[in-house]
Amino acid sequence: MKLYIASTSEFAGKTLLALALGTIWKEAGVKVGYVKPLGKIPVMREGRLVDGDATFLADALALDAPPEAVCPVVITQDLVMAAWRGEELRLRGRISAAVRDAEARSEVLLVGGTANLRDGIFLGLSPLEFIVNYDCRVVLLDRFEGEKSMDQVLSAADALGPRFLGVVFNRVQPAQEKFVRETVIPFFGTRGVRVLGVIPADPVLGSVSVRALADSLSASVVCGGEDGGKAMIERFCVGAMDVEHALRVFRGIARKAVVTGGNRTDIQLAALETDTVCLVLTGGVAPNELILARAREKGVAVLTVAEDTMATVDRFENLLGRLRIREPEKVRRGVDLVRASVDTAGLLSLCRHDS
Repeated sequence: MKLYIASTSEFAGKTLLALALGTIWKEAGVKVGYVKPLGKIPVMREGRLVDGDATFLADALALDAPPEAVCPVVITQDLVMAAWRGEELRLRGRISAAVRDAEARSEVLLVGGTANLRDGIFLGLSPLEFIVNYDCRVVLLDRFEGEKSMDQVLSAADALGPRFLGVVFNRVQPAQEKFVRETVIPFFGTRGVRVLGVIPADPVLGSVSVRALADSLSASVVCGGEDGGKAMIERFCVGAMDVEHALRVFRGIARKAVVTGGNRTDIQLAALETDTVCLVLTGGVAPNELILARAREKGVAVLTVAEDTMATVDRFENLLGRLRIREPEKVRRGVDLVRASVDTAGLLSLCRHDS
């Protein structure tokens, strides 16, 4: 039986859902496999091109398969240019072999979908065709966005027909949860669409480690990297105001990173008096000894970047929109949230009933 994990947009949480379902169902004695036909995160591992997310998930689920078999096609610039030139890509054979091999070793094969139900068509790899050709059942993941989500879910349900098992809403904000439960779920129920779960937005899953932030910003770690940069940042704010205003803002934001100019010692000291995980100092200016001593005393990481504050903030915001589940703390939290918020037993029953 194959369960295709689809989504309505990028970074909806497909890897999280696949990891959680795989973990929970394995605990129940189900033999679970995973394959991601098309990957978009090319990385080199032991001299082989693999997909970063698929490799991480295969390791987390302890799958007995080489990384290139878990994700048989990884998009690279060379592959994109070959598609532009109209070359014969011969990708379907690789995918068929990977799916056949993974299915033979599992009772339930989780299939990691693309960003939406159109992604990959330019390579001759239509998600809808894959779902039909491999007789998959589908669970849809949606980052709830009000009426936009309603359109996207109904459109997907119509396109998938009886293969569509239901939708899971992810990252639902606290202010939206009552509306989702009292209005949205009944709305879809009258249209024959099951809502299999409502996963709340969570600060831990929305966090980023100091190390991941430093890597993303190409920053130098001046101090605070003793633990390997594992400390988690949940929010960030910009220190570009007067000190009195800054203190008021900083006191209201926990587990944060503060982005400010390297020459703004006053702002840096204010940040260090509050619940701050990391200082990001811009403009290529290193912190003075007073700041360093205080940061070490408080256990606060200090990063320096060459770019100015606004450019750094832009990169930070981009990173927050593309967070991935990699750190152990986020993995544990993600599995716990899915366990508590999604009808995983009901979904498994639907898969088996429809297979």
